[in-house]
Amino acid sequence: MGDLSYHRKRKIAQMPALEVNYNNAALRVEVNDNRSAALFINNIQRMQESLTTLPGTLRLSSSVQTDYEWHEFIEVIVTFDEKEITISLLASDAEIASETHPA
Repeated sequence: MGDLSYHRKRKIAQMPALEVNYNNAALRVEVNDNRSAALFINNIQRMQESLTTLPGTLRLSSSVQTDYEWHEFIEVIVTFDEKEITISLLASDAEIASETHPA
């Protein structure tokens, strides 16, 4: 008999994600293929939204304690169109990271 240890590898498409460590807080935005985005803070999902039509924009937000007795407002803006997905991450109205990925 032949070698039964053959493993078929399949490429799994990686969906866009943006990860930032900001003032002792781990921020992550995940976008999936059904036009949905989720905001995670310190590995806890804080908010998730989905779009029904293209083009469109999702806004996710949460407050976070970044240092001792210091809280900031975190906002994510995800813009979808037929060609690309743009993820912007803001802390207290200042952009701290942004990425654009092919749709």
